[in-house]
Amino acid sequence: MNISWTSRFGRALLFFALAFSLVGARPLHAPVALRNPLQDKNFFLLSAIERTAVVRALVQSDAALAQIGAAKRAALSESPRVCAADVPCYAKALRWTDDEIAQSRAALGALGENAAMSRFVDDVLRQSGMFQRYGEEPASALLERAWEDAARKMNRAIDVFALGQPPRFSGFDPTAQRPAGAVDTPAQPPRFPGMDLTAYDVKSPAFGRMVQIMAAVVDSDPKSLELFFEPSLRFAIELLLLHGRDEAARHEPLETGENRAAEARIPSINWAQFPYTVIVVLGSGPERAGVALAPVGRLRLMLAVKDFRERKAPFILVSGGYVHPSLTPYSEAMEMKKALRTEFGIPEDAILVDPHARRTTTNLRNAARLIYRYGIPFERKALILTDQLHSASIETTGFRERCVRDFGYEPVRLISRISPFDLEFVPLFDSLHADASDLLDP
Repeated sequence: MNISWTSRFGRALLFFALAFSLVGARPLHAPVALRNPLQDKNFFLLSAIERTAVVRALVQSDAALAQIGAAKRAALSESPRVCAADVPCYAKALRWTDDEIAQSRAALGALGENAAMSRFVDDVLRQSGMFQRYGEEPASALLERAWEDAARKMNRAIDVFALGQPPRFSGFDPTAQRPAGAVDTPAQPPRFPGMDLTAYDVKSPAFGRMVQIMAAVVDSDPKSLELFFEPSLRFAIELLLLHGRDEAARHEPLETGENRAAEARIPSINWAQFPYTVIVVLGSGPERAGVALAPVGRLRLMLAVKDFRERKAPFILVSGGYVHPSLTPYSEAMEMKKALRTEFGIPEDAILVDPHARRTTTNLRNAARLIYRYGIPFERKALILTDQLHSASIETTGFRERCVRDFGYEPVRLISRISPFDLEFVPLFDSLHADASDLLDP
């Protein structure tokens, strides 16, 4: 380590490094800083490389990666002329082949032996928690796995939002270390055919012309294409924006916006006065266009308000994204928060929101993340609150298997049922791991 031993900064950095080696790869109890939320949440590794000067320089100067990058830049530059309005042609040019992924992975793995890159892995990637399930691996191996996740996710964006392939939400790596009870499953068919649709007909000539214009615009800024992965990354991000699928970025950063008042109150809570830390209310999306809050969602709020007024927990955490019907302008969580404040008189500093979850599995995962990130006691029990039919389904073996199938782990551990509507749970650390398969709620 190149540290000036006489400097206060050097001593502090040394203390941090020693402390980190003792406690292992436990992430910080703090939200991940998001400068560009859509990219940062989906491609945290790539954003971190772009913004860390010494790592950016290492990646940019690597001969193998530079050769791959030159080929990608050439493919992007030529695509508006060669492909015209042929969208599959753009997809072929900007997707990552298995050989390209493997070559890049090997080059990055070799860079992982560099001291500066190793510190980057420890101090940025491990501390972020975005790669929690790889946390025990050496720096080179973590870097390799994080890169492969990012490359295949760029391909996923192109497959879904350029080629119109259905989203499948089955990105769990079957070659990874298996959690207890996990089983191999075949590729999953689309489970939510009415959700997460493209905004345009990707086979139409009009869409092809939009992609042609988009590729030319992306190519017009060479400064943003210097790193080997940036042509495909920019193309993938612009595809999401073209279809208006920026749900992952909406309301971020939550800690300075919708959750600011509640997060500021957390340090003042005497947790011993409450049996639970939070009441997690699961959203219910209306199936009818133009309806902001589903009737079932309001009924769940009535139950949550009763629990809150009985002082079961100091916070209500409402969870649910922009889900039903597809491309709805209403977030379940945001509409529930609005109703809690205006109809039920719950103060803003008692309400936490997760406006991103799209399925029951991610309701629980995202709640676990917020509990950890905001410094709410992670080992204490919390409540899952929903209607009795929905609540019963969460206790089933099928639901647990769905979590393992989608994530590779269970996001929470259920403790016991205390009513037809309330389940006790404790959150689990693996929930911090970013989902390499979901572009709308990673």
